[in-house]
Amino acid sequence: MKLLWRKLFSVLLLLFVLGFSNSQDEKGILIVKINGFESSIGKARILIFKSEMEEFYPMSSEKAFKRITVPIFERKVLYKFKDIPYGDYAVSVHHDEDNNGEVNTNWLGIPNEGFGASNDAKGNFGPPTFEDAKITLSSTQKIIVINMVN
Repeated sequence: MKLLWRKLFSVLLLLFVLGFSNSQDEKGILIVKINGFESSIGKARILIFKSEMEEFYPMSSEKAFKRITVPIFERKVLYKFKDIPYGDYAVSVHHDEDNNGEVNTNWLGIPNEGFGASNDAKGNFGPPTFEDAKITLSSTQKIIVINMVN
C-alpha cells in the first residue's frame, strides 16, 4: 500500500512540476504599431516595463525590461518584440527628434518632443501611470497601437 501511495504521489508531483514549468515558460510576440509621429526625422525610442518595475515607468529607461531605438518611416513604426514572457507590461515611446537619447522639455518640464504610451494613456500633470498603460500578454501574439502626442 505504501508503494502505491509513493507512486501516486510521484506521478502527481511530476504532473504538477511539468504543468508549472510550462506555464512559466510561455512566451509570445508583442507587436507595437506606432502612428502619428510629427515627422520621420530622428528615431523612436521604445521602452517596455514589467509589472515588477512599475514604479520606474516611464521615466527610468535603464530599468526597462526591453528598450530599442528604431528608425521612423513615413511617420510610423512597426516593431515586433519576440520571446516576451506572458505577463503585464506598459510600453512608452519617445520621438527622439535630435537623436540625443533624452526627452527634451521646455522650461516647465513639459516634453517638446513627441511621446506615447500603451492604451494611449495620458498623464495628469506628468507622465501616465503604469496602471493606465498596462497591457497583458497572454497569447502567442498581441498587437498594440500607440498614437503619438506631439
